[in-house]
Amino acid sequence: MTLRYPEERRIATVMFADIEGFTTLSNRLDFEEVTDLIKEVWARVDALIEAHGGYIDKHIGDAVMAVWGAPYGGEDDAERAVQTALALQTAMAEYTAQSKRDGANTLRLRVALNTGPVLAGYVGSRGEYTMMGDTVNVASRLEHLAEPGTVVVSESTYRLVRGAFRFRRLAPMQVKGKTSLLSTFVVEGPITEPSRVRYRSPGGLETYMVARDAELARLTELYHRARKAKIPVLAIVRGEPGMGKSRLLMEFASQLEVDEPALNSFLARGLAQANRSPFHLWKSLWYGRFNLSETGPLNGTHEKFSRGVSSLWRRADSTETSAAAEVTHFIGSLIGLEWPDSPHLAPFKNDPQARVERAFALCRELLRRVSASGPLILVIDDLHWADEDSLTLLNYLMEPNSQPLPMLILASVRPGFLRHQPALNDAADLVSLAPLPVNAKIVAEAYPTLNAFPDSILTELAQRAEGNPYFLEEMVKGLSQDKTIVAGDKMTLVRLPPSLQATLQARLDALSSSARTVAIMAAVVGRVFWVGAVLAIARQSAGTGLLTSASPSLEQTISEGLAELVRAEMAFSRAGSVFAGEQEYIFKHSLLRDAAYELLPHKYRRLYHLAVAQWLAKFTGADFSAMAAEHYEQAEKWTDAEHYYRKAADYAETRGATEVARELRIRTGKLRAKV
Repeated sequence: MTLRYPEERRIATVMFADIEGFTTLSNRLDFEEVTDLIKEVWARVDALIEAHGGYIDKHIGDAVMAVWGAPYGGEDDAERAVQTALALQTAMAEYTAQSKRDGANTLRLRVALNTGPVLAGYVGSRGEYTMMGDTVNVASRLEHLAEPGTVVVSESTYRLVRGAFRFRRLAPMQVKGKTSLLSTFVVEGPITEPSRVRYRSPGGLETYMVARDAELARLTELYHRARKAKIPVLAIVRGEPGMGKSRLLMEFASQLEVDEPALNSFLARGLAQANRSPFHLWKSLWYGRFNLSETGPLNGTHEKFSRGVSSLWRRADSTETSAAAEVTHFIGSLIGLEWPDSPHLAPFKNDPQARVERAFALCRELLRRVSASGPLILVIDDLHWADEDSLTLLNYLMEPNSQPLPMLILASVRPGFLRHQPALNDAADLVSLAPLPVNAKIVAEAYPTLNAFPDSILTELAQRAEGNPYFLEEMVKGLSQDKTIVAGDKMTLVRLPPSLQATLQARLDALSSSARTVAIMAAVVGRVFWVGAVLAIARQSAGTGLLTSASPSLEQTISEGLAELVRAEMAFSRAGSVFAGEQEYIFKHSLLRDAAYELLPHKYRRLYHLAVAQWLAKFTGADFSAMAAEHYEQAEKWTDAEHYYRKAADYAETRGATEVARELRIRTGKLRAKV
C-alpha cells in the first residue's frame, strides 16, 4: 500500500459537526428526498472546511469530522478551525432560511472542537487515513453535548484562540471516559478589533496553571475593589524569573474577558530592547490595540489611530466628537505619531514638556471615559523592562484627581524593581509568587499527559525544578524531545539537567542544526524579532559555516527553522507585526532568548549585531534609532553608534523625554571619545 501521508503523532484541532433534526426528517420523508437534502448540506459544509484549510476525515451519516493540523499543520490551525465552525453555523442558518426543500427549515447544526495530540494513520482493509486518540473522542462527545446552533470548544482550543474570539463560559461538563469535569466555552463570534497583541501557537504540551488559587482569588478581590475606587488600583505580581508571572496575568485577564462581557482590557509588554525609546510601553499598547504598523502608509496609520481614539473617546457620550481630534493628536505625539499642521499642538511647538503634561491629562480623561462604559483593566507584562517615561505616565495615572478613574492596573515585575520606584511601591498591592509545592501531585495536575508515569518520576521532576514552573515545563517538554526516559517493566529517568540553564541549552541542542542556528540568530535581535532581521544576519554571516542546509534557498532555510522553533514552543508568531510585511516572533521566555544568545561564538557577535543594526537603520521611524545604536555599539561601530544615539536623543527631546535625552547624549559623548 502506498502511503499518501506519513503515519505520525501530531497536534491537531478536531471538529465534529452534526445535523440536528436529520433523524426526525428521515422518518417523515422518502429516503431519496432526504439524501438529496443531505448532499446539498454536505456540499456547502465540505466547501467551507476545505476553503479554511481543513482536512475532511470522514462523514458519518448526519455528522462530519474535520481536522486542522494533520496531515499538515500551521501556526494558526486552531484559529482557522474556529473560524470554520462559525462560518458553518452562518451558512447553515442561511441555507435553512432560503431552501425550498421540505423540512430544510427544521435543521440545525451542532459543532464542537478540541485540540490535542492525535495519531494520524491508516486503518481498515482499504487503508483509510484517519485521526485517532483521546483528542478525537473528546471532540465527538462535546459535540453531542453542544446545543444546536452553537460552537463549543474545549479549554485546550480556547487557550490557543483567546483574544481572537468572544467566548461564554459553560458550566463544567462531565464527559464519558473522563474522571474530572471539563471546562468548555461557547464561541460567540470573532473580535473584529482585538485589544491585544496576539502571538500564535500550534498547541502542544497540555499544561495547566496549578497551586495559584490564592493568588487568583487575591487578584479577583483587587479587581472588585478597583470597580468602586476613585483612583486606579495597582496590583503587582512579583516573582523570580520562571515563577509564572506572565501566566498568572494571562490566565486572570482571560478569565475576566469571558466572565465580564463589558470588560475593556488594554495590554502592553515592557521590552529590554526598547527601554531607551520614550513611551514605548504605551506605544506598544496603542499599536496593538488599533493594529498599527511602523512601516505602513502614514495616512493609513493616522486614520486608524484617529478612528480608534475617537471610538474610545465617545464611549461615555456617543454624540461628543469635538475634542476627539485634540486627544488623538496629543496622545499620538507621545508615541511618535505627529500632525505637523495640528492647531492643537501648534501652541506647544517650543514647549515639549507642557505638551507632555497636556497629553498625560488627556490620556487620563480618555481612560476615564472608557471606564464609564464598563470595567477597565490595564495589564502590563514585564513592567521592569519599561522605559522611564512610560513609568512616569503610569505614576501620573495613580495620582488623586477630582474625576474618578476606576481601573485595575495589573503588572508583573522581578524582585528588586520596586526599590527604584518608590511611588509605585507605595501605591502597589503586592501579590508575591512563591515556588510551587514540590510533589508528584503538582506535576500530574499541571501536565495530564504524565498521569501514566510513576510517582517516582514525577517526584524527581518536581524536586529538580525546585518549584520553578518554567523549569518544570521545559523539563517535561524535554521528555519527548530527548532520550530522557527508558521504558521497560519500569520507567526510569536516564538523566535530568542540573539547572534551568542546562535544560534550555539541552532543548536548543535537540533542535536540528539549522533551527538551532536560526534561534541563535534571532536571539541577537532580542526577545522580539523579525524574519527580515534574521535573514539580514544570515546573509551577513555567509561563509562562517554556521548555517548549512539542503534547502534550495536561504529564505526557505530560515522559514523551516522558525517553523521548528514554533512547533517546539520555543517561539511564537505574532498575528500582525509592527513592521508591515515582516513576520514578528517572540521567544517564549527571556531566559530562553538569553540561553540561545550565549551559544553564539564571540567571534561572530560583532558581525551579527552589525547586520541587525543596518536592518533597523533602514526604517525611518526615529523610535528605533536607540535600538539601532545599541546594535552598532555591540558591533563596535562607534561612529554609527554615536550618530544613532544622537538621533535618538534629538527625538527624545522633541517628545519631552528630557531625562532619556540627557542619558543618550552622555552615551554619545563616551562613544565620541572612542572614535
